[in-house]
Amino acid sequence: MAKPPKPPKVTRRQFSLTLSVLVLIAGGLYAYYRAPYVCCAPPPSDPRTVALQEFRNGCMKTARHANGGGDLVMDDATEAKIGAYCGCVADAIDANVPSADIVKLGEDQESDATRKLLGNIIQGCQPKLAQ
Repeated sequence: MAKPPKPPKVTRRQFSLTLSVLVLIAGGLYAYYRAPYVCCAPPPSDPRTVALQEFRNGCMKTARHANGGGDLVMDDATEAKIGAYCGCVADAIDANVPSADIVKLGEDQESDATRKLLGNIIQGCQPKLAQ
């Protein structure tokens, strides 16, 4: 009776190369199928949400410039104060100003009543900067 054939000997180099190729294929498949869901969320379509987010971002940028930081992020304490102030103003606008007027705020077409309300909101949130 003949001896069964021996399986071919696999070297470390062949095994490493095969494993590397399999890992690259698995990573590529993961990136291809997973990346669009992670990185590319649809932008908010609600004009109110967009206007409030643009206001909050503009408020933070303006406050950083006023503190001499330019577009750069400030130290943690200053960022916390700026964030509290801008959040206070944005939340108060969201709660007190009608949707149509919020969109007009973003376009600099607000009414006099809305400007007066905005002035009261800003005065009410000023203590957040002093904390």
